[in-house]
Amino acid sequence: MTDKERLIHAAIEEIKIRSLRFTMEDLTRRLRVSKTSLYKVVASKDEVISEVINELINSFNRKESEILSGDKNILEKLRVFTQSFMELTQGFDSSMYGDLRRFYESEWEKWISFRQDKINVFMSLLQQGINEGVLRPVNSAVFYQCISASMTAIASPEFLENNNLTYSQAVDTLQDIVFHGIIA
Repeated sequence: MTDKERLIHAAIEEIKIRSLRFTMEDLTRRLRVSKTSLYKVVASKDEVISEVINELINSFNRKESEILSGDKNILEKLRVFTQSFMELTQGFDSSMYGDLRRFYESEWEKWISFRQDKINVFMSLLQQGINEGVLRPVNSAVFYQCISASMTAIASPEFLENNNLTYSQAVDTLQDIVFHGIIA
């Protein structure tokens, strides 16, 4: 593992503990390196945050490629795709998204664009399921709007905080409702 990869993994662990309020000192302790060594790998905390967001996006995109190119049926692809997305964000709390939005605007925009792209992939899988007759036909435009609005709403730090939820818990609940409905 390269120094940068170790740094990114350490930063992800710090984010899970301290949200984006971790310090470079926290990283030096976790990595057991000096600040000088740390700054040979990255120039600033902003660069660390950018590298973390890039790694999360790139690792999910690799997983997505595996899912889409695999020979699983469409329902399994949908399930694995949404489960993988949930796992990507597991351990991140509402303050992380709030801090990202407030203090790292370009990274927030990158994250929102990534999330929107994944909704589009989900919608393509849904349409494939409808075309194959595995899923019942639904108005894709309405379903898309519901998913898009729901993902935006549950990512709201205020919503998560007011309901004492992590983002992962909110996504899990949304996934359950989408796949299993609300009828007992």
